[in-house]
Amino acid sequence: MTNQTAAELVDFKLLDEASRKLLGYYVHRKFNIHLSSILAALNRQYQDGMSEGLTRPTPLGRQMLLDFRALDYNALIEVVGVCMYVLLCHTIANSRLRHRDDAKHVLYLRGYDFEAAFTTGVGVATGISTWDTTGFTLDLPALLERPLLKVLSPKEVDSETVTAERYYANLDKMIRWIRQRPAAIYLNALHWQRGVLELIPRMDHFIVYVSSITESALWELEQLHDERYRDRVTVVFDEKAIEKKASQLALQQAMDGKLGRTIWSKQGTAPSLTAAQVRAGLAEVFMVMSPDEFKANIEDVRRRIDNNHSELKPGERETELDFEFYPAVEDSDLRRLQAMSQALAKLVEAGQTGSIDCLSLYVAQIQLLIHVTLLLGDHEATGRALCAYSAVMWSSSNHYEPTGERADDLPEESRAQLLGMLDSNGGFAEYAGRRLLAYGRNHELSDQTGQVDATWSAIFEATRKSVDNVFAGRQRATE
Repeated sequence: MTNQTAAELVDFKLLDEASRKLLGYYVHRKFNIHLSSILAALNRQYQDGMSEGLTRPTPLGRQMLLDFRALDYNALIEVVGVCMYVLLCHTIANSRLRHRDDAKHVLYLRGYDFEAAFTTGVGVATGISTWDTTGFTLDLPALLERPLLKVLSPKEVDSETVTAERYYANLDKMIRWIRQRPAAIYLNALHWQRGVLELIPRMDHFIVYVSSITESALWELEQLHDERYRDRVTVVFDEKAIEKKASQLALQQAMDGKLGRTIWSKQGTAPSLTAAQVRAGLAEVFMVMSPDEFKANIEDVRRRIDNNHSELKPGERETELDFEFYPAVEDSDLRRLQAMSQALAKLVEAGQTGSIDCLSLYVAQIQLLIHVTLLLGDHEATGRALCAYSAVMWSSSNHYEPTGERADDLPEESRAQLLGMLDSNGGFAEYAGRRLLAYGRNHELSDQTGQVDATWSAIFEATRKSVDNVFAGRQRATE
């Protein structure tokens, strides 16, 4: 199946481009792997003469039951898991913002690390990046010994999920792990400035780590250049990191088009001012230190924090920020993504209320609905889609597990593996789907309405019955 035939309903190119504008290269890779696994299965079905598009099965496709080649457990758990991680980080950060106490609120602002990736076009990729900001961020909580709030960065999602991914199937452990770390709020790339402005009045103190001279970093400092805030700011100015990022930018420009094609980069241009000029200007307004000076004078920094007070006092500042998780694309593209989600949801619902014409294509439709709703941050819709996916796996397992003289019995040599695929895909879909469907508001980890079980059961049973009918029809046809 070509992209042109698939475009009848889903624009795969737009989905791939949109995930690039979500939360950095790492998150894009997870979405890309999941989308690629779906498209690969659809292409195989097209090449095998089973379909002519996502909604156009051939007679051969209608005879086909479940296509086990389409069940990629790793792609599913990783794309759902990373989105769950971002959602949990945001919710836990909001719960801290909502909690009324006299603890000091410290907002950590910083320039993000440089990243770029190149490909030679033969399946080989290489990357260059800096780790200065990541290293300082890891050290800061232990140095301050004070609660921190930060904006979740793409690089941190990459580095932190090295640990977090072990908890994708045990979200209670993930929640406990996140609570032990600095609170990390998610801000959409289109609205991050608005989010920072909402956070500033609630904070008692500000730590600003300057590791690059960029428009975004200077904008944040400009907002703090205000008599209400500037005496409560500590700027950590890292000239070595600034020099390193300048050299990495020069290296990217040298490599692009010579050693390989750029497939990902954090865009940037050389600053018009030198690091020394910027530091001198900042020192006229703020307390400015080098990283070494910051560590040597950490007791003084702690005392400053303890003596500072936010513009909004406890009792006035306990509000949360909306979870605006969707690609930073043009409004027209966002509307197209939303239309795709709605169209896929109608297809999935049609299979629940009526008959399923082709089970292999129905599975692809559910998988794509999971993908698009994750991309749009619609966790309730993702929960509903995962419920349907779990029902397909459960019904399929019930059909294939018994042995007997049937034309569609599983090959004995791969029987255990194939049944295991149904179990792993269905089990995770049920676990994650229930959690997403039961999710609460921006600052709540669970919905308090008590309607989740009824909603889940209704979706699951409707889907299961339709899939059972597909298997029953096949059984009757072979008798």
